[in-house]
Parts: sequence; structure tokens; C-alpha cells
Amino acid sequence: MGFEMSNLQSIGSTVDRLVAVDIGGRGVIDYLYEAARKIFEKPLTLKAAEEIKEAAKPGCTAIIMTGFRMPPHDIQETDGPPGAASLARALSLALEVQPVMLTEPVEQSFKILEAAASGYSLNVVNLDRLLKEKLKASTCILGFTMNEKEAYEEAKKLLDNLKPSVIIAIEKVGRNPKGEYHTMNGLNVTKTHSKVEFIVSEARKRGILTVAIGDGGNEVGMGLIADAVKKYVPYGAVCRCPCKGGIAAESKADVLIPSSISNWGGYGISAMLAILSGKAIAMHGPEDEKRALNLIVKEGALDSSSYLTEPSVDGVSLASHVAVVTMLKEIVKKRAKWIEI
Repeated sequence: MGFEMSNLQSIGSTVDRLVAVDIGGRGVIDYLYEAARKIFEKPLTLKAAEEIKEAAKPGCTAIIMTGFRMPPHDIQETDGPPGAASLARALSLALEVQPVMLTEPVEQSFKILEAAASGYSLNVVNLDRLLKEKLKASTCILGFTMNEKEAYEEAKKLLDNLKPSVIIAIEKVGRNPKGEYHTMNGLNVTKTHSKVEFIVSEARKRGILTVAIGDGGNEVGMGLIADAVKKYVPYGAVCRCPCKGGIAAESKADVLIPSSISNWGGYGISAMLAILSGKAIAMHGPEDEKRALNLIVKEGALDSSSYLTEPSVDGVSLASHVAVVTMLKEIVKKRAKWIEI
């Protein structure tokens, strides 16, 4: 292993450790991370960033999927949109890719995702303009059907039209083997979420790179480590709804990043993309983080732990998220200057 590669491995390991710190004390992320790490030969954020950089050439499109609406309010939580918007910024500024963000076809979900993008200084434009003008620092937001009968044809049309080079799912609730979707508490949320697994499966058939990020095992892509989810995550094997099929998601992705909070996994990939491209600006900073979280709660996003519309995520304070971003940004500033790509 050459000097450059060994240093990249070291940086990737540092980023992985940071985004997988069990700050919430749930006691499951260490097991999920180790299960995924055994599958791949290098740090997960580095692996994802390298695969994305290889697949997503300048001018191409990428789809970033998120969306977890919490019952009984059926409102988007604060985990997901910031991570998706951070990745959109990184893809645009590091790789000159046109990122398309996908969520539930619900007005409030659109507004929350748009607020996250604005927090990270992205322009939100319509799809035609994004693709025709190849706009930098820009993204668009689309909805995807919540009707399973429509999802397969809609997935094919989406991939035919956008021709993406990469599909990323972050904190996107995924279905279990019985076709049901659940919260971490084992509650059924099938009717209120997009059926994006058809996008993932069709993309893999077409040889399109798929990357997934999650923190609890009930997200798209976690099928790669389903055994660990069922063993270590409460309700992983048996949920609280009549299906009794557990919350463990069935779908698989080419690369999986379990992180303590899903947003952080997205931030980790963004940091590694900034380093690999040598463009530190691609990684957002602490002030961006404050702005984004405050903007999304103004649109009604809620913390999935407290159910309050406050700028926290999974019960973890705003200050903690700002601290993680501050450390990632510091890593990027120092490394992006001297790593030769």
C-alpha cells in the first residue's frame, strides 16, 4: 500500500469513527457498523466516496432519496433531509454532478427538504433547468409514489428519464421481507412512505451504483446486514404490528454506511468527497449546520425522540451536530490541501 493510499485509509477510519460514535447510547451502532465493515475492505465513508467519484462523472445526474415521516403526526423527522442536502452540495461542488433529491409526494416534506438545501447554500430549481443548464450549487426535489402498484413503472420511468450514475438512500425507511415499513419502535408506517425499493432494485439490475446510509436497520439498504439487525436491534426480528416480520429492512445496496445518526453518515461521505476532489468547499461548515437545522424545524420537521420541532436530531442537541461538522470540516481543510489525487 502506497503512502497516499495508507493516509486515505487512515483519514477514512477517522471519519468512520467520528460518525459512528454512539452518542445517543442506543447500543446498536457498534454492531451494525462492524457487520458492514466486515463486508468491505476499507473504511466505509472512503469506500462510498471512491465508488461515487468513480461512477459520477461531471455532467451526470445522481438521485438522493430520503424520507421518514413519524406517526401519529406523519411529519418528516430532522434526520435525513440535512444529510441528503449535504450530499447534494458535495456532489455538485466536488464532482460537478446534478443532484436530484427524492422524497414523499407531500408538500410539507418538499418544504423541509428545500429548507435543508437552502441551509447548505444550494439553489433549488426545477428539474428541466437543473439538467439543461447544468447549474452548479443547485438541486431539485421530486416526489415518488407511495402506491406500491405504481412504484415499479414509476421507477423505470425515473431511471429512463434521469439516467443517474448513482443512487443514494439516506434515512429512507425500508420495507421488511413482508413488504411492511416500520419505525424503530416497531410501529407500522407503510401507508405514509414512498416505495423506493423498486428504484434500488431496478438500478442494481442496470449496473447503477447504489449507496445506503442508516442508523437503525430499518432503512433502505440494510438488508446487507439483516442478520445483525435482527440480532441486536430491538424489534429487528419481531415488530409490534400484526405482520410480526420485524423492522429489519430487506433491500440491499452496493455500499452501506451505518452511522450513529444517518445525517452524520451523509456528512462523512461529503467530507471524503471533498478530500478526494481537493475541494474543501464541498463540505459544509458549522454555520451551515446551524442554519439548516433551524430552517427545517421552522417548516415543521420534528425530532424523532422528543417529537418537538426543535433543531435536534434523534434526541441529540444542535451543539453536538455542530461539533461533528466542525471536526469533519477541520479534517477536510487539512487533508484536501495536500492529498494528491
